[in-house]
Amino acid sequence: MEVYQRPPKVSESIAQQLKQEIIKGVYKPGERMKIMDLAKRFGVSQTSVREALKTLEKSDLVTEYPHKGYVVTELDLQELLDIWKIKEKLWALAVEWFAIRATEEQIQRVKYHIKQFRDAYIEYDVEKAFEANFQFTDVILEGCGSKKLVSLLQSTEDQAKRYRYLSMEYDDNLRISSQYFTELAYALESRNAQKAAELIAEYIRFSATIIQRYYNAMISKCKEKPRKHKIG
Repeated sequence: MEVYQRPPKVSESIAQQLKQEIIKGVYKPGERMKIMDLAKRFGVSQTSVREALKTLEKSDLVTEYPHKGYVVTELDLQELLDIWKIKEKLWALAVEWFAIRATEEQIQRVKYHIKQFRDAYIEYDVEKAFEANFQFTDVILEGCGSKKLVSLLQSTEDQAKRYRYLSMEYDDNLRISSQYFTELAYALESRNAQKAAELIAEYIRFSATIIQRYYNAMISKCKEKPRKHKIG
């Protein structure tokens, strides 16, 4: 019997699009999100835009200020390093449980997306690598078997993704990431939960060093990027 899926509300669709644009630097840290302008852009009511921004505020992607409205949240270096430390602990647990609980089909999907990441590294396609990265981590969330852990990780990942996106261009990050992910695929396929957890924790520590080393450069580059959103 086919399960009915409710179509997304207008505000949900807008929130999803704005989230992707914030992650990829279309909207810059500290930039105002003007409700009237967004309503005109999407051809919707200001109420729908306000609901979308409220959704993004729950993930700390935007912050509402009195007399100023909504602004894209800017995290300082220490806040980011704290998030990466939280990520290290939570992802180690998620990967460990995935290795134990996942179906063979889920493991094969992780391997497929990791291969896509490697292909993107060879082509030096940052966009493709970014998408492949989060496609295979989505499968890990699906197969780890804990709704509470998934909820905790999703809330931290929403904040972290835009900085992760910016960091992929530094210090041979794509090549090193590809090596870690390939080893992770082998560990998961062999159901070596301890090895998989150790690999992902080590990888996230590596990622944190890139964030720490290039934080100022990444923020400057993000603020210089021209807007490339689709109109409508």
